[in-house]
Amino acid sequence: MTVINTELYTFKFFIQRIEESGSVINEKTAFVETTAFFNKTICYEGIIRVRFNDYGIFPFPEDLSRADIPVSVKRKMAAEMKRYIKPQKKFL
Repeated sequence: MTVINTELYTFKFFIQRIEESGSVINEKTAFVETTAFFNKTICYEGIIRVRFNDYGIFPFPEDLSRADIPVSVKRKMAAEMKRYIKPQKKFL
């Protein structure tokens, strides 16, 4: 079993656009331009969709699974993405 030091991974996020679903729970989908770095070297670049509503923030699992990085890093990326969107949610 290989132990991966997730502390060596950092992320950069930018909300490219927002699409509204028009549902009762104010659901929207953000298209987040995502870059993952390993020791300041880019190891993943892509768009990850994130659905958010009155109840929470949910990155699309199929978008996360396309990233060619370890599973533990994907989990960290999803958590960091939620932290990135949460303070902006009321303005989006």
